[in-house]
Amino acid sequence: MNGSRICTILFGCLALALGAPGTTSNVARAGTQDVHAHSQHAASADMKQHHACLEEEHTSIERGDGFEMAMPADHAGYPGPRHVLDMAADLKLTAEQRTAMQAIFDRMHEKATARGKELFESEARLEQMFRDGRPEADLREQSFRVDSIHAELRWIHLSAHLAAQKILTVEQIARYTQMRHEQM
Repeated sequence: MNGSRICTILFGCLALALGAPGTTSNVARAGTQDVHAHSQHAASADMKQHHACLEEEHTSIERGDGFEMAMPADHAGYPGPRHVLDMAADLKLTAEQRTAMQAIFDRMHEKATARGKELFESEARLEQMFRDGRPEADLREQSFRVDSIHAELRWIHLSAHLAAQKILTVEQIARYTQMRHEQM
C-alpha cells in the first residue's frame, strides 16, 4: 500500500475518532475535508503516474522494445538478446555468437514493431467501437482480439529469450544472470 493511501486511511480514522457518536465536531468536519482533499490529490497523482506509465509502455512498444514483457524468462536465466549484445564484451561473445545474437534481435525487433503497430490499431478500433455504441458481443470479440495480439507480442519477446539461451555457454548465462541481477 503506498504512502498516500495509508495517509488517507489514517486521516479518515482520525476524523471518525474525533467526532462523538451522533455528532460531527468542527475538528472532525475539518479532518474529513482534509482527507477528501488529500484523497483527491492522491487520486490525481496516481492517475498522472498511471498515464505516464502507459505513455512509457506505448513508446517502448512502438520502438519494438519489450517493456518488461519477457521478465519471466529473464528472471529464470533466459538472456534477452538486446541485453546480451549490450554485455557482449563482459560475456566474451565470439564473433559467431554476436552475429547469431544480432540476427535473433533483428528478427524479434522487426516482428515486435509490426505486432505493436497492430496492437495499437486494434486498441483504437475497440475505443471507436465503444464510441459507436456497438453491441456487447462485438466489443467482447474486439477486446479478446486486442488481448490476443498483446499475447502474441509478448511471445515474440519471450521466444527471443529462448533462442538467445541456445547461443550462449553455461558460463556466459551464469555471468549474464549475475550481471542482470546486479542491475535490478
